Amino acid sequence: MTMQPDHRPAPAQIVGELLSSHPEAASLLGQASHCRALAVCSAGTTRLRFAAAQAARLAYEELRRGLEPRGRHLVYFGVGLVLICALAAGLAVLDLIELSGLLGGSGSVLPALGATAVWVTLAWLGAAAVRQRHWALVASIAAAAVLLELLLIALHGFEPPPGWPADAAHATVSLLVGTLIGTFILVLTAGAGALVFCMEPSSLLLARRHWHRARTGYEDAVETERADAEAAAVAAEAWLGLVRTRVTAVAAGDEHLMRATVDLAEILLESGRPELPASL
Repeated sequence: MTMQPDHRPAPAQIVGELLSSHPEAASLLGQASHCRALAVCSAGTTRLRFAAAQAARLAYEELRRGLEPRGRHLVYFGVGLVLICALAAGLAVLDLIELSGLLGGSGSVLPALGATAVWVTLAWLGAAAVRQRHWALVASIAAAAVLLELLLIALHGFEPPPGWPADAAHATVSLLVGTLIGTFILVLTAGAGALVFCMEPSSLLLARRHWHRARTGYEDAVETERADAEAAAVAAEAWLGLVRTRVTAVAAGDEHLMRATVDLAEILLESGRPELPASL
């Protein structure tokens, strides 16, 4: 039986009676308010993460333009370090071969590692000198590398390995082998220097990593915001659907009462209150 217009309850009465009598009403309203609060919070977090990602990106691009205005050093710092380690391993093997004739297999390991560190250092210093166009320093480093290699070649042929005759033929072969190995060492050292010259500055690596972390944080925030918005929409529809069902049963055909009741339910949802305020 439809109630007469004069006897129809107000929206506050309908919602209040729903909250007090329906076993799921208060729970649905509380869940909808909670999900909406989470959605609002995640939306704010997304805006902050977006601003942080943009700031990190602009800082990286500005630093890159300042340090690499023409983009000539195209090798990423991390990739360059890996390649330099590979070249250093090759240098260590060649140094070990050069020194094994004098110090033996096990006794030449530490000197070979020390010589490798010297080669890598010379390559790095040479690349830095080329970048700064200090050609006198470049020439000094190149001369030091050649003198060091001549010393290693001399040490390679200083003492024959056990079982080899110490004659002129062996000395010639040893000298040729030492010279060949020494040439390879100089080539690898020059390659390491060229690689260092083409590498970007390490500060760009740090700035780019900061930007990528900020971008990842923003992408995670977007996913969280999307999930929270979907959950808030589902919870709000569950609460408002219950209100529409109740007001339809109480005041069928009264569109004004239905709109007013649903509006009141939305106000309760947006205010975050699981029950009617005392003023209603």
